[in-house]
Amino acid sequence: MKHGRKRDRRGMRLLILVTALVVAVSGYAAGVTLLGSSEEDPRPAATGTELVSTGEGQDDAAGGRAPHLSADGRHLVFQSRSDLPASTPLHPRSDGDRWRVYGRDRTTGEVTLLSDPKTDASDPRISADGRVVTYHRVTPPSEGRAAAGSAGTVVVDRDVSGKGELDRPGNARATDLTKAPGPAPASFPELCERDCGPQLSHDGTTVVYPSVLSPVSPALVMTASAGSGTPAAVTGALIDVNALAARGDGFAPDDEPVTVTVGTGPAAGKGDLTGEPRLQKRKSGAFRVGAKKCDASGTCRTAVTFDPARCTDGSVIWDRLETRGTTSAGRSSVGLLARCTGNAPAPGCPPEPKAERIGDLPLHRGELRSSPVSGRYIDVGPVTPGRPLLVMVSARGLTGRVSYGTQDCAAVRPVEPDAKLRERAREAGAANPEPVGVGSVLDGSDAGTLYFLVDPATRPDGHASADPASAARTYAARVVLTAASGAEASGDGFSVTVRAVRQVVEMRKDVKPGGGFVPGPATLVSVVEGEGEGGSGPRTVDGVRPALSGDGRTVAFTAYGLDQAVPGAGAVVAARFTADGRHLGSTTVSGKAAVGTTADSPAVSSNGRTIAFVRRPEPPVPGEAAQVVVTDEQGEGTRTMSTSGSGAPADADSTRPALSPDGRVVAFASSATNLEGDTPPAGLQLYVRAVGSQGGVVRLASPGAAGDADPAAVAFDAGGGVAAFTTAEPLADHDTNEQPDVYTRAVAGRLTVEPAALDFGTFAGKSTTGTAMPLRIVNTGPGPITVYSVTSGAPFVHRGRCVGRTIPAGEVCTGFVSFVPRVPGRYLGTLEVKARTALDGTLLTNGIDLTAVVEEPSGGSGESNGDSGGRDGEGDSDGATDGGPSPGQSDGPPPKQPGTAVMSVSPTVARPGRVLRIQGSGFTPGDRVTLTWGVTGPVQQAVVTPEGTLTAYVPVARQENPGPGSVTASNERGELLAYTGFLVGLLPR
Repeated sequence: MKHGRKRDRRGMRLLILVTALVVAVSGYAAGVTLLGSSEEDPRPAATGTELVSTGEGQDDAAGGRAPHLSADGRHLVFQSRSDLPASTPLHPRSDGDRWRVYGRDRTTGEVTLLSDPKTDASDPRISADGRVVTYHRVTPPSEGRAAAGSAGTVVVDRDVSGKGELDRPGNARATDLTKAPGPAPASFPELCERDCGPQLSHDGTTVVYPSVLSPVSPALVMTASAGSGTPAAVTGALIDVNALAARGDGFAPDDEPVTVTVGTGPAAGKGDLTGEPRLQKRKSGAFRVGAKKCDASGTCRTAVTFDPARCTDGSVIWDRLETRGTTSAGRSSVGLLARCTGNAPAPGCPPEPKAERIGDLPLHRGELRSSPVSGRYIDVGPVTPGRPLLVMVSARGLTGRVSYGTQDCAAVRPVEPDAKLRERAREAGAANPEPVGVGSVLDGSDAGTLYFLVDPATRPDGHASADPASAARTYAARVVLTAASGAEASGDGFSVTVRAVRQVVEMRKDVKPGGGFVPGPATLVSVVEGEGEGGSGPRTVDGVRPALSGDGRTVAFTAYGLDQAVPGAGAVVAARFTADGRHLGSTTVSGKAAVGTTADSPAVSSNGRTIAFVRRPEPPVPGEAAQVVVTDEQGEGTRTMSTSGSGAPADADSTRPALSPDGRVVAFASSATNLEGDTPPAGLQLYVRAVGSQGGVVRLASPGAAGDADPAAVAFDAGGGVAAFTTAEPLADHDTNEQPDVYTRAVAGRLTVEPAALDFGTFAGKSTTGTAMPLRIVNTGPGPITVYSVTSGAPFVHRGRCVGRTIPAGEVCTGFVSFVPRVPGRYLGTLEVKARTALDGTLLTNGIDLTAVVEEPSGGSGESNGDSGGRDGEGDSDGATDGGPSPGQSDGPPPKQPGTAVMSVSPTVARPGRVLRIQGSGFTPGDRVTLTWGVTGPVQQAVVTPEGTLTAYVPVARQENPGPGSVTASNERGELLAYTGFLVGLLPR
């Protein structure tokens, strides 16, 4: 290039100003910019597809799933049932069909067993530097302390000293969060049913995980006895004082008070698991609770007394005993029930819901049971508030008049079904699905079926208090049978009990700097602001499937119960926190919950500003598929990602979204047939695409059966250049195990040059005025690319700073191509861009055609193509020429487009050190515009007026030689808005 510059300079003998201009232009005359000085192409840093679910020093596939990558793509964790050889085992190898979590260094090949093989370990996550790993632990009943087994979240710090190598003995520490102090009240992660894995921030200091607020601890076995009777286990979460005291006919006002002793059962051990008991304090005041007393063995008991003096004819008296312990067993909410003699009056409940609201609810069959503590009862079991269901109970064997008492009308109430629901009941086994209502007289035959709506969504109102677990309680109703004409009562009736279980998301922060994760108390994440059943303010909602931003300040989760009118509709909520874990507020980013739609399965970028989720019809609608969409942190600018190249939405369900940490690449699973090509592969497929471009999807592999797919389709490194995923498709020759395995793959970007061609138009004779037009080098994704070279032939000159730059998916690098008229003729040229995919080094090439025409000036001197310093004889047969530029301004404004911004400068010929006045129009009002001299010069910012104009003053930068200068205007996203050129004169002597 230096030799070319000297040759051009020797051929130019014009005026001083013209000479200066030519010198400036000729530096770009060859139009070639290369990355580096060698003609050799740069070598790739990494290659292709890699099987990683193997042991240390092994090649054969061992089976695995749920991979996760560190920011640089070097460290990877995954789970496998295989006992893999590892160079630095933190636990001894062990046989057995358990899920194990392994770490792999993709650079050295070292493998580490990170979990205890005596437990099932799943859903691993890794910090950005690979130092911290967290996973979900499940201990079988035979291994755990509790009869039902246990589960929780484990955090492994692989470099406690902060100075050694990862995973060396003595330099790693595992912390089980279930053993950490200060758990959330009544929080039991072992009750989580699916998608129970934790999420980890990039710095490894914040962990979020799903949990359950339950009114009954799975580790708490309670007993009750009346007087000196033998303690019996509490079943159905209800203590029926009549059953304990053998008063089936009810209490009279003059009966003596009855004391019930509540304690812990033998399976609870010696620990005090009941905490500090207290009553809900119903208005009747019929129950009172005494102080808790503990003996030397650690067994504790509490006395609850019922006073029948509060009885009125037929009353059903309720209260609730709640124990609020600080131990790992948490608390329990147990209903207290006593019935008085006489006919029970009907409860003052509001009208039942409309039949169309309950007709399609899940229908369960209730079976009568019996216990000395709860009497005859139907235990509905745990239900989630906001997800109502119906329970049907056969009237066979029941006699007497039906009356009804309730602890809470909204939680359990009798309803009358429509014909559709009665038919569903028949199909579910009801001998006679005709409804039995309150006041009916039963004769013991198949006289019908009682139907109960179970929906503890609105009582209590769900608003958070000092104890956010207060919404998780036990509710009960009572069917009372009394004698009627021709029908004696068969017993005193039965109870219907239900435990309102609330699924939530919890957060733990590392409270001690340095090595070793030291967890602080759990923080409840699934709290939202806004209007609820009990008014405005913060309230606890059901939260599942959390996603944590890399900075640890945004948790996106699926919430249910935001709108009581549509309790089954899910919504994606983004909760914001300070660095120390203080809750700042929450935003529903998926839009207002509505009948017929639901949103779930969020993924979030590292900075929390991009959120992906699934939007689907609920209930399912034929022809309407679930779609993966992305939105911003406020739920604005929502766009569908599961589309074909033409923009058509996927014709089958798309699920399991995942985002690269920088938010530029999205991955998802889909069984659609219209996303790529004319012959798409059958079944579920994994796809990736760029969020910010219109480029189509890129298929990675098939995950196999739907049950084998991970909750998130893909895990990415920081820039989306490496994808890790689970697939049953054998992508390596030594993958012969015919089961899902973990692979990594370099994700390639795609090079596009815009516009498709540049036509500089027609010039009326050679002139000192040229034109520059913007050129956009676009990466349509999904992986990053690095620009290697930009080449254009004279007289077209490329100018810019894209060479050597890595362009992320969906991003653009802008340069300019200029043309200066010389001699008459038609000029044809090309511009070629070469780039490399960021990791596997695949060469990408794209280019555009360049065109310009210079006409003979009217009345001109008849100069030929070879005149005025051109390259004689180099024009082609149709008048085209590649002659070099003649003196003139090479950087003029681009052709005006309707509605586009334009700029002008004053003066048009300026000297270095002076100030240019820039005026513009056609800009967006209120925008902040950056004005830049050339590509490296001074920068000035201007705010656009309400009329779309701007005025600014930019100093003329000193440059190596006089000649063309330029000013560009760009917005805050770096997009080019306008361009203008001018001449830089000589420095004054």
